[in-house]
Amino acid sequence: MRHITLVMLMLVLGVGTGCSISSVASDPRGVKGVDGDHLTHINTRNYAVHLFMTKPIWGDATLSQTVQSFADEAKKHGATKVRIVQSDEATMWYLVPVLGFIFTPVATNVAGDALLP
Repeated sequence: MRHITLVMLMLVLGVGTGCSISSVASDPRGVKGVDGDHLTHINTRNYAVHLFMTKPIWGDATLSQTVQSFADEAKKHGATKVRIVQSDEATMWYLVPVLGFIFTPVATNVAGDALLP
């Protein structure tokens, strides 16, 4: 039973690997940012498989790439400035013992506000 669960987990990670997903909340009910800016909140997540936990081989979930994906999404919504409020990286080497050290699933998240003119 445990092996089936691990195989299913690896299958799901394999299908979702190499993608960037962004969620956008653009209607804060008229509330403006701290500096009086109109804002849109964006949450961007990147999923990938890295070699030995550091080198991207299938997708790219480094913090640098995730920030770039976040900025691209902000530009798509017409932002001139962004304010990143949170970032997180999960390196899941422990999911499949031994193999996880070589082919490591990684998920990185960046959340923040796109400040609109």
